[in-house]
Amino acid sequence: MIIYYKNETNLTKYTEQSHNTQLYKDGTFLTKIGFKKRIYPDIYFHSGSLNEFSKRLIINSKITIVNSRILKDAICKTLQISENKIEVILPAYEPKKYKKKEIQKAFKEKYMIDMEKKIIYFTAKDFERNGFKYFCTIINNLEMTNWKAVISTSDEKQMIYAKEFLTHHKLLNDVILINEEIFDVADIFILPTIVENFSLSVLKAMAHKCVVFSTRNNNAIEIMDVFSIMNGQKDSNISYKIDMLLRVEDEIKKIKKENFQIASKLTPTYQREKLNKIIEKLAL
Repeated sequence: MIIYYKNETNLTKYTEQSHNTQLYKDGTFLTKIGFKKRIYPDIYFHSGSLNEFSKRLIINSKITIVNSRILKDAICKTLQISENKIEVILPAYEPKKYKKKEIQKAFKEKYMIDMEKKIIYFTAKDFERNGFKYFCTIINNLEMTNWKAVISTSDEKQMIYAKEFLTHHKLLNDVILINEEIFDVADIFILPTIVENFSLSVLKAMAHKCVVFSTRNNNAIEIMDVFSIMNGQKDSNISYKIDMLLRVEDEIKKIKKENFQIASKLTPTYQREKLNKIIEKLAL
């Protein structure tokens, strides 16, 4: 079975470990000039943007796997190909078992946060592209005060950028800056991103029983409730919605539970079972 992927994932690793595979190569000089027939992949794991190379692979591979229905629909429309050419396997994440209340208690004690306050969280690899300044606008517009914002990054440049921005906008006292991810501690995760690729952070947050808000352009909205989808980075209703949640404890609990139930289905086992069905269907 010939496969191709640009970025290695747990799913591509599993495919190579559990099946007899070889990685597609785009061909020798003889192939490129037409003297040797090009043999395309049986399965192409597509990620990233559409370029001429990826378009050619999608059109000629037996099946292409993408990580969202939104992406599948966009590719089918752009390339005018049958839906049968593309299969969707959503991203997967399975957190370790833990007791959220206990971890929250320890975290709040460590950083001297009032036990009644909710943790509003932001993290990203690229703060600017993922809407850090809009996150700051959202928390700055909150009327309620029973919250503490936490921002995390292990990247020194992102940390410097965050500190300078928070200092300039006089928000540093409202925010705790740390190096490690704290989805297991957070109550509300906000990602006002311009990035279209399915954000794994959204799935992580949901799996850790967080309320999640993110922008409509991100493909992760496929697993989110309509209430949580932002109409752009400047959506002024988000501060109002968060204020409402900070007033009504039962509503936060309800959304957390619903998000956890959705995310708990998207495990590595789900991915493997779906992949094996695709391979069986192709009779590879």
